[in-house]
Amino acid sequence: MASLADIGTQDTVVEVGPGRGMLTRVLLKYASEVIAIEKDDKLFEQLGVGLRDYSNLQLIHQDILESDLGQIIPDGAKLVSNLPYNIATQLIMRLVDHAGRITSVVVMIQKEVGQRICAHVGDKTYSLLSVIVAAGFDASPGFIVGPNNFFPQPKVDSQVIKLISKSSPIPHSDMEVFWRVVAKAFGQRRKTLRNTLSQLPSMDDEALGKLSSYAGIDLGQRPQEITPDQYHLFSKGYEALLKGRS
Repeated sequence: MASLADIGTQDTVVEVGPGRGMLTRVLLKYASEVIAIEKDDKLFEQLGVGLRDYSNLQLIHQDILESDLGQIIPDGAKLVSNLPYNIATQLIMRLVDHAGRITSVVVMIQKEVGQRICAHVGDKTYSLLSVIVAAGFDASPGFIVGPNNFFPQPKVDSQVIKLISKSSPIPHSDMEVFWRVVAKAFGQRRKTLRNTLSQLPSMDDEALGKLSSYAGIDLGQRPQEITPDQYHLFSKGYEALLKGRS
């Protein structure tokens, strides 16, 4: 994972959920600084003792899901973590808002989630998660890790993925309406966009036709056939519509 993240001597690395510190020790060998964030009381105490000789370690006792990511992740940092399955999706979605500040993300997560994140338009696994992550990152799949590599063993495979921040991520100010549009579209993924997007507040047939034409969307298509850029164009137009009618 450290190799895939291309950790160098000038890098600041953030690790979420270091556990017993196996990956942490590897990161500490290569990075200028490692910021390790651990929620568990016992593990935090053990890490403080076991890694006390590393001067380039900052150990934080905190729940990452309750943290201000703008404060805890420095600009230009790389995030490298073996993420707990139960927080992976929520954390990665939150990281999208910080894509402009983060250099890259390399994480091990549940294989099914990794496939959805890395899916492209038209793929069976292309989903709301694929589109939201693509708002800030270019995602690529890494290697698969079987259950026998863990104790206790999970019931599913894990996958390492890499997210590289886009040079021009969708601005934070656009994300609320973007989220709303994409969620509405994928809320009924078997229905056509004419049926789903028409349910957006303040939407009428005329506006729907104009916005879909502007975004290059065929309303007879289904949500998995639309690119993140098309969703963004549609959401920008929809936002203008809402402001004009407020």
